[in-house]
Amino acid sequence: MARKKCPACRSTDTVDILYGMPTQDAYESAKRGEVVLGGCCISDVSPAKHCKECGQEFGCENLFSVVDIQSFELYIGGFYATSYFVYIDGSRESKHIRYAKTPGGMSVDLKQCNDELDINIEEIPLTNKQWLEFTDEISTLEIVCWKDRYDDELMFDGTQWDLTIEFSEHNQINKSGSNKYPPYWEQFIKILKKYIDQDMDID
Repeated sequence: MARKKCPACRSTDTVDILYGMPTQDAYESAKRGEVVLGGCCISDVSPAKHCKECGQEFGCENLFSVVDIQSFELYIGGFYATSYFVYIDGSRESKHIRYAKTPGGMSVDLKQCNDELDINIEEIPLTNKQWLEFTDEISTLEIVCWKDRYDDELMFDGTQWDLTIEFSEHNQINKSGSNKYPPYWEQFIKILKKYIDQDMDID
């Protein structure tokens, strides 16, 4: 059986993660590098695979149904570059994407639009079909399996990002970073460009 490819480095040198009290055979398999021991505790978001090349763990089950997305909020930017803001209210029957880009680190709250700000805020309508396609594509990125925080400790400025997805019953996912990105980031940006703005310079 072909090994699953790591989403971070594309290596196929990946192995299963075993959870629970390990047997002697499991210990021996781990010593040979055939598996990785994941500890006794397992949750709905515990990864199933480990990459021996880069250490990335992946293969989480989706904890939340994409149809339960109540809001999608994203910020990507920095102090000296263009900042991008995206907000979708998934609870509305008539859905649209609020999108803004600002210069020089200027911030804007797309949930509370202020007409006094000299910022061009676009509202891009989404049909029900487009909304389902968007959420379906987002669900393939294993966002729930991303680390909560990604930081490049050697860089202090540059690009920061913050993603919050809220679901029904007050559940939410929040991921963020500074000059470092999770696996599937390139695919994530491609999805945004598809539905929002092909000229978004955030690769």
